[in-house]
Amino acid sequence: MQGVVQKHLKLKQQIEVDKETVKPTVINDRLIQQYLLTYNRENNIFDEDEKPIWELEHLSLSYLNIISIGNLDGMDNLIKLQLDNNIITKIQGLERLDKLKWLDLSFNMIEKIEGLDQLSKLEDLSLYDNKISKLEGLDALTNLNVLSVGKNQLDHLDKCVDYLVGLNNKLEVLKIKQNLFKEQGEKEYKGRIIAFLTELKYLDYELIDDEERKKATNDYRADIDAKK
Repeated sequence: MQGVVQKHLKLKQQIEVDKETVKPTVINDRLIQQYLLTYNRENNIFDEDEKPIWELEHLSLSYLNIISIGNLDGMDNLIKLQLDNNIITKIQGLERLDKLKWLDLSFNMIEKIEGLDQLSKLEDLSLYDNKISKLEGLDALTNLNVLSVGKNQLDHLDKCVDYLVGLNNKLEVLKIKQNLFKEQGEKEYKGRIIAFLTELKYLDYELIDDEERKKATNDYRADIDAKK
């Protein structure tokens, strides 16, 4: 219990330090209009500076010290949302964005996968480099094809594999490198994932070839048979 308390206090202190250092912001009309102006300038669009926010399909608010997700009401047509490299601690405020196909929350301070239940069309989800210790909250993402959860605090390889196997989705690309279970060794880390996630085509952005899959299947044949 003492260790949990110390961890919580340390995280809280770090957030407070970050707040004072980077001056956290929230999503507001000013940030959205700044994005729109930048997007138009980069794409040589000169007559749509006042484009209604409800028509936006892509919103990128990276590197802005955003501390929470909110104020996205009316942006129901968003297909791609980038909120990477901020200081977000919780996934929230996405319930109405049910057209999202691409969501980037990498390089934040998120501890739990949640708030994604309405995003059934989501195909690409990046949670790389956060503080997540458990795979969960992905059950509703039936179209998920790309998942990045590398460089988090996942420490139970078997639980991660079992959870991913139990999902009903289209997962073909998984980035899960640089988690605590990596200490179990390259063979255990990669082999078990390849053996059980039979539809996976890329692991940590490296193509899984037939020989590698065959070897992994043979190495973990007993475990595979035991779970049938």
